[in-house]
Amino acid sequence: MRFPKLSGRLLIAIPGIVLFLIVLFELPVIWGLFLFSTLSLLAGFESASLCTPNGLNCISRILIALFCGISSYFIAVEHVLQIPALILPGAAVAITVLHSSGPEHSRRRMAGTAGLASLYAMGFGLMGRLFLNLGPSVVLVVLAICWVGDSAAYFVGVSMGKNKLLPRVSPKKSWEGFFGGLAGSIVGALAVGHFTDIAVVPLLVLGFAGGIAGVYGDLFESALKRDAGVKDSGSILLGHGGILDRFDSAVVVAPVALAVLHLFEIIT
Repeated sequence: MRFPKLSGRLLIAIPGIVLFLIVLFELPVIWGLFLFSTLSLLAGFESASLCTPNGLNCISRILIALFCGISSYFIAVEHVLQIPALILPGAAVAITVLHSSGPEHSRRRMAGTAGLASLYAMGFGLMGRLFLNLGPSVVLVVLAICWVGDSAAYFVGVSMGKNKLLPRVSPKKSWEGFFGGLAGSIVGALAVGHFTDIAVVPLLVLGFAGGIAGVYGDLFESALKRDAGVKDSGSILLGHGGILDRFDSAVVVAPVALAVLHLFEIIT
C-alpha cells in the first residue's frame, strides 16, 4: 500500500503548525486575532481568482481581501458592525466585477466570488470568536476534527475505498473513507478536547456534526475547483495548496462548533 508524498507534505506542514501554535498559545491575544484576519484576507484574495475565469485585477483583489480581513475581525470581537461588515466582501466583488467585466457572466462571477469570500470571512471570524471566548485549545478541537478526520478518510479510502461518494465532484472520495473520516473526527475532538473544560458528550456531538460538515465543506470547494479547472486554489502553502484548500472544512466546522457549544450552554 502506497501513500505518496507524505514525508514532503509533513516537512512543509510542521513549521507552519509550530508557528500557528506559538501565535495562539504564547503571544498576546491580539496576535491571534491578527492571524485569523490575515488568513481571511488571503482567502479573499484567492477567491477572486478562483471564481473568475481570468481573475480580477490586483487592486480589485486587494480590496476584496482587505474587506474579508476587516469582516473577520469584527465577527471575532462581536462588534456592533459585524453583520454590515460581512457584506463588505460581496459589495467589493460586485463593484469590481462590474467595472472589470461588465454584465457578461456577472451572475456567476459575483455570486461565486462573493459567496466564497464571505464564507471564509465568517468562518475565520467565528474561529477568532471561539479563541476569545474559550481559548486556543477549542480552536485546536475544530482543526483536529477537520485534519484528523481528513487524514483518517485518506488512509481508509486508499486502503479500503470501493464505493464512490460523489464521483462527479471528487472521484477519489469513497463512502468507506467518509465513515473512516467521521470516526477520525470524533477521535480528534475527544483527544484534543481532553485539554479543555468541555465534557465528553458535547465533544462527541461536536465531533460527529463537525465531521459531517467538514466533508461537505471540502466537497464544496472541490466542486468550485473542478468547475474552474484548477487543482489548487493557490500555492502560498507550497505542497498544501492555498488557504482555501487547507481551511475549506474548518470554516464550515467553526459555525457548527459555535452552535453545538451554545446548545450545551458552554458559550452563553
